[in-house]
Amino acid sequence: MEVIITKGKKRNILTCKREDGTSTSINLGPDIPNHDIAHYIVEKQFNLQNGFYGKIKSGMTIDELSNKEIIKTLGSETWLSEIMARNLQSIGSGAAKTEQFIELINWEAQTIDGIQVPAMSLEEIRKMKMDFDQLCNEWDLIPENGELKLLFT
Repeated sequence: MEVIITKGKKRNILTCKREDGTSTSINLGPDIPNHDIAHYIVEKQFNLQNGFYGKIKSGMTIDELSNKEIIKTLGSETWLSEIMARNLQSIGSGAAKTEQFIELINWEAQTIDGIQVPAMSLEEIRKMKMDFDQLCNEWDLIPENGELKLLFT
C-alpha cells in the first residue's frame, strides 16, 4: 500500500492507495503529520499488520478509524501501534529519552488487556528514532503541494 502525505498551504492530506486500486483519504488540517509518520515507522519495524496502516490496507477507511465507536472494537495490536507511535513521537520531540521507550511502552501496555509487547532492543529503538527523524526532516523540506510517499507492505 502506498501512503502519500501531501503538503498544502494550510492543509495537509493523508492518502492511502491499496494494491487493489481503492484508496482512502483525509484532510489532516494544518497539523504536521508526525503521528502518521510514527505509525508508519513502528508498524513497519514490528510488522504490525493490525495497526493503523494494517487496518487501512485490509480495507478500513481513515474515517472509520477515526470513529470512537469503531475504535473501541479494535484489537490489542491496534492499541499497541497507537502506544508505540505516540511514544516514538515523544522521543522524537525530546519529551522522553530513547532509553525510556521500552519502559514507557511496557508501562502503558499493561493498562490495556491483551496487548502483547514485542521483544525490543535499544538498537531497534535507536534505528526507529533515526528513521522517524529522517522522515520528519524530509517532510520539512517538501514544498507546498509536494508529497512524502511511503510504502507499507
